[in-house]
Amino acid sequence: MRKGARVLVGVALTAALILTIQLTALARAGGGHSSGGGGGHSSGGGFSSGGSGSGGGFYFVGGGSGSSGGGSPVIFFVIVGLIGAFLIYRWWASQQSSNTAGGNAPSVPPPAVDLAAVQSGLTALQTRDPNFNQQVFLDRAQQTFFVLQNAWMARNLEPARVYLSDGIYNRWKMQIDQILAMHKRNVLEDLAINGCTVARVAGDPNFDSITVRIDAWAADYEVNDQNQMVSGDKKAAPFTEYWTLIRSRAARTRVGETAQITQCPNCGAPVQLNESGVCAYCKAVVTSGQFGWVLDNITQADQWSAAA
Repeated sequence: MRKGARVLVGVALTAALILTIQLTALARAGGGHSSGGGGGHSSGGGFSSGGSGSGGGFYFVGGGSGSSGGGSPVIFFVIVGLIGAFLIYRWWASQQSSNTAGGNAPSVPPPAVDLAAVQSGLTALQTRDPNFNQQVFLDRAQQTFFVLQNAWMARNLEPARVYLSDGIYNRWKMQIDQILAMHKRNVLEDLAINGCTVARVAGDPNFDSITVRIDAWAADYEVNDQNQMVSGDKKAAPFTEYWTLIRSRAARTRVGETAQITQCPNCGAPVQLNESGVCAYCKAVVTSGQFGWVLDNITQADQWSAAA
């Protein structure tokens, strides 16, 4: 038993001994305690918090006095003290478990990347698309990361629409609508990327798919409309996510294509899309992946490890 637990149990036992002196006491009630813990997000996937707690209540009435008494109140109070000590220890243990399960816990090492498979996939992709450049692609993934995280914090996905497939846009839009209804806003403070590498290259007859591992850093918490913190932690912590971008197998990299998307990948006009991802000029659905890379999925590190 750790020192903190021994202190708590000692306090409870001392209280029980004091209660044995107070033979006139008729009742004792126990209460509950709950606590919240913080965890990783991003960004729509964002970042969320949960909670756990334990508690119970007891009510004892001392039994009579004299030769007809129904029992000794001293025994009752000793039992109450012992049960109280046990519950306090259980609560303390659950607090330690909750803290360990939160953002301060050591992260599980991610599965090793099959470098040979990644290189083979990139080589095959570049054979079909000579203008494809791995570094430009990684820059695009990081640009997508920051644009989307900023849009998430602003509760407005419009600036990120051109980077998102219809599926992930609709999921994030639903979450933002819920956050607005709850009058909350997610804050990712000191957001930075520590690493971005290709983790998987895949495809089918219709689409190419590249997943990048993003190692990032941020303080993740929520505030209300009055800018008061309601959950999370202002202490920055590392997190890892896997972002998957897809593109039509028939698409090709445009000459001079950069990380930032400022032009329609179909007609070259300035980006101006409606909510459905349709270009205002050529009327093409440019977020389908038919013309260029779009973000299609975000997987948390623990889910990626479990599926690997």
